[in-house]
Amino acid sequence: MKDFLALCVTRFATLEPALNALDAATGDGDHGATILKGLKAAAAADDAPEKAFRKAAGGASGSLFAQVISALGKVSEGAQMDDALAEAARRIAMLGQAEPGDKTMLDALIPAARAQTPAEAAAAAAKGRDATREMAARRGRARYVEGAGVGHLDAGATSVAELLAIFAAWRDG
Repeated sequence: MKDFLALCVTRFATLEPALNALDAATGDGDHGATILKGLKAAAAADDAPEKAFRKAAGGASGSLFAQVISALGKVSEGAQMDDALAEAARRIAMLGQAEPGDKTMLDALIPAARAQTPAEAAAAAAKGRDATREMAARRGRARYVEGAGVGHLDAGATSVAELLAIFAAWRDG
């Protein structure tokens, strides 16, 4: 799992400006920086990377994305992809008071949770991420911007899709 998290740090370091720009269009513009900070802490942790992520990232993103990190850790230890991601999605929905179609990370995670393999999960998450472009936000800061973020990808859904793509490449690599 440490090598997967190291790959995430490398990838998200290049994505940070783009994720911040996505978030600036619909939020406060720090999503990329927050996720990268959490991933660096998770990659450096000797155990419980999800806890290190949550503590370093802080706020809602820390708690929500820690669920994804935890789920991927379970899959790396032999859990079923769909079960682990579905549990993460349930917890995120409860913590964030969100549901599919709200233009959140769940719009990428829930389709991924129906997949049996990492590659299928990554493809489903990418489709879910792409669907957020035309959604009007019903949760988070994006619901308050003009047009509720229609025309912009959701930064959280984008990060979920990227994490799952990295995981799939790592598992298949």
